[in-house]
Amino acid sequence: MGAAAAYDALADAGFQPEVQLGARCAVVYAICSGGVNYSRRFYHELVTQGANAASPMLFPETVFNAPASHLAALLKLDGQSYTLVGDSAVGLSAIHFAAQLLTHQSELELCVVVGTEEVDWILSDAFNSWRMATRNSDFEVFGKLSGTILGEGAAAVVLGRTNGIPLVRTGPGSTFFSRQDALVAARQVIQPMIQEETPDCVISSANGTFIDQIEGRVLQELLPATLVYSYKPALGDALGASSLFQTVFAALALRNQTVPGTRRGGHRLPSLARESRTMKLRRALVTVIGFSQQVNSLLLGT
Repeated sequence: MGAAAAYDALADAGFQPEVQLGARCAVVYAICSGGVNYSRRFYHELVTQGANAASPMLFPETVFNAPASHLAALLKLDGQSYTLVGDSAVGLSAIHFAAQLLTHQSELELCVVVGTEEVDWILSDAFNSWRMATRNSDFEVFGKLSGTILGEGAAAVVLGRTNGIPLVRTGPGSTFFSRQDALVAARQVIQPMIQEETPDCVISSANGTFIDQIEGRVLQELLPATLVYSYKPALGDALGASSLFQTVFAALALRNQTVPGTRRGGHRLPSLARESRTMKLRRALVTVIGFSQQVNSLLLGT
């Protein structure tokens, strides 16, 4: 999935797969759960064989870094590849990291940023244990907190110095240790993104859990009249790919001058986009609050 997303992003940016990018392009991979095809077997070995199992789970870099190295090989890149591990916010951290690479390394022309997520029983059981997964066939956002549905897939963006949709502002993000801390962290992260100009729309990370309460409150305080969209009732929460999906939706909103309607919107956020709307868009804000205490934001422009 990551390879398909990367190829599509490069093609959209005007690069064909047969073009030899070599050391001119870096790969930054955002991931949450690691390579599930690897980790499932390793977890099984640990459960069935105990601590004496010779398992790469004891060396997590072999699991987490595998997708990045495989993707670099497929793209025939002989330069830099990196893996960032986190929650739903990790994709924005990866974009910020890629922007820093381009800023400080003049020999780099491009950075391909990819986020992926696969779902297996371990992840599903964890969300069920944390009471963050719904047992229903759907869920709403900014309403009753019934839990989320896990999604899987991949998204990718290509960062360069010319053309495309401008990356107006990124940040390293922040962490929080309680829900009250999350409110403070979200304000501190989002406020610098909007201090110069109010965005025309927000692509939010609402997913039917406690995240909705925090994000909704901050958006009502800072951007009460700005249209808000969440993709997750339609596609589920894809964790490691989540905020890259949001970034792609923000770019598509700017490109098409349209904000989609949120599939299942609750009543607790008046500014939620409930139907598709065509409007003049110059700035799109992406906001992310992750389940494992990360928060980040990003601003795109035209």
